[in-house]
Amino acid sequence: MKTLRLSLMVVCTLSLAACGGSDSNSEAAPSEAAEQPGVHAMVTCYAYLLDGTNLSGPTLNPFPVTGSVGQCINLPAASDNLTSSFRLANCGAFFFDGSDCTGASFAAPTSSLTMPPGFDNVTTSLRFY
Repeated sequence: MKTLRLSLMVVCTLSLAACGGSDSNSEAAPSEAAEQPGVHAMVTCYAYLLDGTNLSGPTLNPFPVTGSVGQCINLPAASDNLTSSFRLANCGAFFFDGSDCTGASFAAPTSSLTMPPGFDNVTTSLRFY
């Protein structure tokens, strides 16, 4: 009888929970996250931010915003407080009204044709999850 053997890397890729899972504490400092054992997925996240509703209007620079899970990204001054709609790829995002991912926020697991009421044109930073 033949048995199928998968390398540890493949098994870990298929089941992160079996190998320690992913870090659910998005507030951990980068140095703390680097010191924690376990397997971490390397995913590039994308946020396409637009000035108009319904994915219209000028694109906000940088276009797209790219980063990794847990990374806080400050929007440049030229794009600060202008997001009215967005498209996300590979990750969800928390949008913040303060720099360095502080202040009021909302979580967006998928793309949106319009920002939620009260959060239109107030995004200053974002963190991917």
